[in-house]
Amino acid sequence: MNLNFLKYQIDTNITDYVNSILSLSYISLINKPIRFSSTHQPSLLDRIYTNIIDDNTTTGIALYDISDHLPIFANFNFHPNCTKKYRPKNRCLKIFDLPSFLEDLNTALFDLDFHNQNNSDINITCNNFILMFNNILDQHAPLRFASRKETRSFHKTWLTKGLLTPISKKNGLYKKMLSTNNPSISAKYKFYRNKITNFKESIKQNYYR
Repeated sequence: MNLNFLKYQIDTNITDYVNSILSLSYISLINKPIRFSSTHQPSLLDRIYTNIIDDNTTTGIALYDISDHLPIFANFNFHPNCTKKYRPKNRCLKIFDLPSFLEDLNTALFDLDFHNQNNSDINITCNNFILMFNNILDQHAPLRFASRKETRSFHKTWLTKGLLTPISKKNGLYKKMLSTNNPSISAKYKFYRNKITNFKESIKQNYYR
């Protein structure tokens, strides 16, 4: 795109273009002038966009005068070192009290001045709100490491809440069948198990399809 990024806050068309790129979660890795001319001011016309934010990414401008545009480059590391196995986290809702959470949230919103003239940047205001909300949420529903059972379910994304509920009911019937040895409960469990198993396999196939 033949647009000079150095005029981001000067030219409305360039501002709208950059904002549309940022709204799609892409950033430009090149932010220095790369074109120099004896008749024009230095400009930034060539860019590299990415939505991969990684500390291992190396970017730069090569000082090579093959043309009036300096070459630009980006080096991405797609093989990061895995130091430990990922363990998902869930919110602990055992101590969560909704009225108390809403009261603290209401107090924090009252203290957060959205109409302050110094906070004209919507990005700063949004970040302040998200930071405040997450801090209150961590106090009332702190994060905890998922159990082994929850971790296994975490990697099976086709197991929705609507499916986990009848699976839990099936497991309850299984425990009841073992403790009572009742033929009617055993027959009910087998019927329920076969029905859920077929339904679960169908959902799994549709998910991968």
